[in-house]
Amino acid sequence: MLFIETVSAAASTAKDTADATSDMFSTIWGIIPLIISAIVVIIAAFILSKFVTGVILFRLSKRDLNREVLILIGRMCTYGILFIGVLAATEIVGLNLGSLIAFLGVGIGFALKDLLSNFIAGIMILTQKKFKIGDTIKLGDILGKIVEIETRTTQIKSFDGTLLIIPNAQMITAVIENFSANEMRRVSFEVGVHYSTPLQESIQLAIASVKKHQKVMPEPATNVIATEFGDSAIILKVLFWVESTSPWLQIKSEVIQQLKLDFDAAGIEIPFPIRTLTLDSNDGNLMQAMHLPQKMQKKITSPVPPSPISEEKSEQKAEEETEKEPVFEQTKEA
Repeated sequence: MLFIETVSAAASTAKDTADATSDMFSTIWGIIPLIISAIVVIIAAFILSKFVTGVILFRLSKRDLNREVLILIGRMCTYGILFIGVLAATEIVGLNLGSLIAFLGVGIGFALKDLLSNFIAGIMILTQKKFKIGDTIKLGDILGKIVEIETRTTQIKSFDGTLLIIPNAQMITAVIENFSANEMRRVSFEVGVHYSTPLQESIQLAIASVKKHQKVMPEPATNVIATEFGDSAIILKVLFWVESTSPWLQIKSEVIQQLKLDFDAAGIEIPFPIRTLTLDSNDGNLMQAMHLPQKMQKKITSPVPPSPISEEKSEQKAEEETEKEPVFEQTKEA
């Protein structure tokens, strides 16, 4: 009797397992079409977002809008359509997206904290217009031009050709020098002229030379001022203005080259540091090594009080000379 009950229980369990397995496969086969439909919806939303964004940007490009504004509008359209597609896909599958986000909100918030902060910072960069694509900026030791502002990062190309990728969060929290914020940029450099050069003529010639360059702006006016008496020259500081978007380093180089040509043509000397070397002509070894003629020069020394020994020697020498004089006279008379 016990055996029959055991067999019956085992058979019932096997039947239940078979039914559960059958129900599971039925559920899976029933969900697969929904999953495929959800994937199709997401793909369609992606394609639609690209198409709609392209059409909108094409229409807006005919208007006088900044590039940063167009980028922001394009991203909002793309992400908006994609979000609607994902929401529709979850509804097709039967998931409640709101409940899922609420359940995973805390974990997602910590995991995507940097991503979200950089994304929000990118929107702030595009809307505030503190700097834009094409601006020359300095961030710490980084000096270069902004080539792209993306959702999470900003790309800066330094003047040596290195491409730097900076998180947007850093771009809005760090101190940035924007050399392109103003329409004009002042360029300056220093040049020295010989002390014998007439300063007014040198200044006027320098101003005229700088003005020859076509990209030097007439206003504010070019200025040249004398700043200091250098070791070998009088230092002149040249100041002029160019457009902030122009290649100011190249312009500065060309202005310096032209100024050198004009100074040479006018006979204005740009002296280099001069040192005067005085040789001791009484040093025979030195004069011989330098292959120079030896010249005996009288040394000028400060007076030194005579010592007792030197005084005794002087008195003895005077007495000897006194004793010799009579002998010389007697000899002469004889």
